[in-house]
Amino acid sequence: MRWLACVAVLAFVALAVPAAGQYYMELQGPGRDPWPADCSTWHELYPNFCLIHHQDSYTDNGDGVLSACDYIVLDGVSYHVDWVGPTYIMGGTYWEPIDPPGGNPICQTWHQVHPQYCAYGHVDDWEDSDGTGDASVCDMVWIGGVAYHIDAVQLNIQISAGSPVERSTWGRVKGLFSIF
Repeated sequence: MRWLACVAVLAFVALAVPAAGQYYMELQGPGRDPWPADCSTWHELYPNFCLIHHQDSYTDNGDGVLSACDYIVLDGVSYHVDWVGPTYIMGGTYWEPIDPPGGNPICQTWHQVHPQYCAYGHVDDWEDSDGTGDASVCDMVWIGGVAYHIDAVQLNIQISAGSPVERSTWGRVKGLFSIF
Protein backbone atom coordinates (compact mmCIF):
# COMPACT_ATOMS: atom_id res chain seq x y z
CA MET A 1 0.00 0.00 0.00
CA ARG A 2 2.93 2.31 0.70
CA TRP A 3 4.23 1.97 -2.82
CA LEU A 4 0.80 2.99 -4.18
CA ALA A 5 0.92 6.17 -2.09
CA CYS A 6 4.44 6.89 -3.37
CA VAL A 7 3.33 6.43 -6.98
CA ALA A 8 0.36 8.77 -6.44
CA VAL A 9 2.59 11.46 -4.93
CA LEU A 10 5.17 11.15 -7.73
CA ALA A 11 2.44 11.35 -10.38
CA PHE A 12 1.06 14.51 -8.72
CA VAL A 13 4.50 16.13 -8.67
CA ALA A 14 5.28 15.10 -12.27
CA LEU A 15 2.05 16.67 -13.51
CA ALA A 16 2.65 19.86 -11.54
CA VAL A 17 6.11 20.56 -13.00
CA PRO A 18 6.28 22.01 -16.53
CA ALA A 19 8.54 20.45 -19.13
CA ALA A 20 12.13 21.61 -18.92
CA GLY A 21 13.01 24.30 -21.39
CA GLN A 22 14.17 27.80 -21.88
CA TYR A 23 11.95 30.81 -22.29
CA TYR A 24 12.74 34.26 -23.66
CA MET A 25 10.91 37.15 -22.01
CA GLU A 26 10.84 40.88 -22.64
CA LEU A 27 10.00 43.40 -19.92
CA GLN A 28 7.06 45.65 -20.79
CA GLY A 29 6.89 49.17 -19.38
CA PRO A 30 8.89 50.70 -16.52
CA GLY A 31 10.81 48.85 -13.82
CA ARG A 32 14.12 48.17 -15.55
CA ASP A 33 16.65 49.34 -12.94
CA PRO A 34 17.87 48.00 -10.61
CA TRP A 35 15.33 45.20 -11.13
CA PRO A 36 11.70 44.92 -12.19
CA ALA A 37 9.13 45.64 -9.53
CA ASP A 38 6.61 43.00 -8.51
CA CYS A 39 3.52 43.19 -10.73
CA SER A 40 5.67 43.98 -13.79
CA THR A 41 4.43 42.61 -17.10
CA TRP A 42 6.59 40.31 -19.23
CA HIS A 43 5.99 39.56 -22.92
CA GLU A 44 7.03 36.05 -24.00
CA LEU A 45 9.13 36.04 -27.16
CA TYR A 46 9.83 32.31 -27.33
CA PRO A 47 8.51 29.61 -27.45
CA ASN A 48 4.99 31.15 -27.35
CA PHE A 49 5.26 34.60 -28.91
CA CYS A 50 3.03 37.25 -27.37
CA LEU A 51 1.90 35.47 -24.20
CA ILE A 52 1.77 37.98 -21.35
CA HIS A 53 3.02 37.03 -17.87
CA HIS A 54 2.57 38.72 -14.50
CA GLN A 55 5.59 39.00 -12.20
CA ASP A 56 4.66 37.87 -8.69
CA SER A 57 8.08 38.23 -7.05
CA TYR A 58 11.80 38.36 -7.59
CA THR A 59 14.82 37.09 -5.63
CA ASP A 60 18.15 38.82 -6.19
CA ASN A 61 21.41 36.83 -6.07
CA GLY A 62 22.95 39.62 -4.01
CA ASP A 63 24.41 41.86 -6.71
CA GLY A 64 21.57 44.40 -6.56
CA VAL A 65 20.55 44.14 -10.23
CA LEU A 66 18.58 41.72 -12.40
CA SER A 67 21.25 39.25 -13.54
CA ALA A 68 22.00 35.57 -14.15
CA CYS A 69 21.32 33.31 -11.16
CA ASP A 70 18.42 35.42 -9.88
CA TYR A 71 14.96 33.88 -9.53
CA ILE A 72 11.76 35.39 -10.86
CA VAL A 73 8.21 34.19 -10.23
CA LEU A 74 5.86 34.64 -13.19
CA ASP A 75 2.21 33.60 -12.89
CA GLY A 76 3.00 31.57 -9.77
CA VAL A 77 5.92 29.64 -11.34
CA SER A 78 9.51 30.14 -10.17
CA TYR A 79 12.14 30.48 -12.93
CA HIS A 80 15.94 30.64 -12.84
CA VAL A 81 17.35 33.63 -14.76
CA ASP A 82 20.02 32.32 -17.15
CA TRP A 83 20.85 35.51 -19.11
CA VAL A 84 19.95 39.21 -19.03
CA GLY A 85 20.49 41.67 -21.86
CA PRO A 86 18.86 43.85 -24.46
CA THR A 87 16.34 42.90 -27.12
CA TYR A 88 16.68 44.98 -30.26
CA ILE A 89 13.36 45.32 -32.08
CA MET A 90 13.99 46.11 -35.74
CA GLY A 91 11.30 46.02 -38.42
CA GLY A 92 9.26 43.28 -36.73
CA THR A 93 12.30 41.15 -35.86
CA TYR A 94 13.62 40.63 -32.34
CA TRP A 95 17.40 40.20 -31.91
CA GLU A 96 19.65 39.74 -28.89
CA PRO A 97 23.44 39.81 -28.80
CA ILE A 98 25.27 36.55 -28.15
CA ASP A 99 28.45 38.40 -27.23
CA PRO A 100 28.43 40.62 -24.13
CA PRO A 101 26.18 43.59 -24.95
CA GLY A 102 27.33 47.18 -24.89
CA GLY A 103 29.75 49.25 -26.90
CA ASN A 104 30.31 48.98 -30.60
CA PRO A 105 28.29 46.00 -31.93
CA ILE A 106 30.30 45.59 -35.15
CA CYS A 107 31.49 41.97 -35.49
CA GLN A 108 29.14 40.76 -32.75
CA THR A 109 26.93 37.75 -33.35
CA TRP A 110 23.23 38.38 -32.74
CA HIS A 111 20.55 35.73 -32.26
CA GLN A 112 17.07 36.24 -33.72
CA VAL A 113 14.39 35.28 -31.21
CA HIS A 114 11.38 36.14 -33.40
CA PRO A 115 10.08 35.48 -36.04
CA GLN A 116 12.83 33.05 -37.09
CA TYR A 117 14.02 31.55 -33.82
CA CYS A 118 17.71 30.62 -33.78
CA ALA A 119 18.71 32.54 -36.90
CA TYR A 120 22.16 33.94 -36.22
CA GLY A 121 23.54 37.06 -37.82
CA HIS A 122 26.88 38.83 -37.94
CA VAL A 123 26.73 42.59 -37.34
CA ASP A 124 28.58 43.89 -40.41
CA ASP A 125 28.22 47.61 -39.73
CA TRP A 126 26.55 50.08 -37.40
CA GLU A 127 25.66 53.75 -37.52
CA ASP A 128 25.55 55.43 -34.09
CA SER A 129 22.84 58.05 -34.68
CA ASP A 130 22.94 59.60 -31.20
CA GLY A 131 26.65 59.30 -30.34
CA THR A 132 26.08 57.16 -27.21
CA GLY A 133 28.64 54.53 -28.23
CA ASP A 134 26.04 51.76 -27.74
CA ALA A 135 23.43 50.31 -30.07
CA SER A 136 20.26 52.28 -29.29
CA VAL A 137 16.94 53.49 -30.72
CA CYS A 138 17.23 55.09 -34.17
CA ASP A 139 20.64 53.54 -34.90
CA MET A 140 21.14 51.58 -38.10
CA VAL A 141 22.57 48.05 -37.93
CA TRP A 142 23.60 45.87 -40.87
CA ILE A 143 23.24 42.15 -40.20
CA GLY A 144 24.22 39.76 -42.97
CA GLY A 145 24.07 42.60 -45.49
CA VAL A 146 20.52 43.67 -44.50
CA ALA A 147 20.00 47.17 -43.05
CA TYR A 148 17.84 47.41 -39.93
CA HIS A 149 16.59 50.48 -38.08
CA ILE A 150 16.48 49.94 -34.30
CA ASP A 151 12.88 50.77 -33.37
CA ALA A 152 13.10 49.89 -29.67
CA VAL A 153 15.42 48.36 -27.08
CA GLN A 154 13.84 46.28 -24.31
CA LEU A 155 15.16 44.29 -21.36
CA ASN A 156 15.28 40.58 -22.24
CA ILE A 157 15.80 37.59 -19.98
CA GLN A 158 16.31 33.93 -20.74
CA ILE A 159 14.82 31.78 -18.01
CA SER A 160 14.68 28.07 -17.26
CA ALA A 161 11.50 26.35 -16.17
CA GLY A 162 10.92 26.09 -12.47
CA SER A 163 8.15 24.58 -10.43
CA PRO A 164 4.59 25.78 -9.82
CA VAL A 165 4.53 23.87 -6.54
CA GLU A 166 4.92 26.15 -3.54
CA ARG A 167 7.77 25.31 -1.18
CA SER A 168 5.33 24.32 1.54
CA THR A 169 3.15 22.15 -0.73
CA TRP A 170 5.51 19.16 -0.77
CA GLY A 171 5.46 19.03 3.01
CA ARG A 172 1.65 19.16 3.01
CA VAL A 173 1.43 16.33 0.46
CA LYS A 174 3.82 14.16 2.47
CA GLY A 175 1.79 14.88 5.57
CA LEU A 176 -1.35 13.45 3.97
CA PHE A 177 0.28 10.01 3.75
CA SER A 178 2.31 10.06 6.99
CA ILE A 179 4.84 7.70 5.44
CA PHE A 180 7.82 9.97 4.80
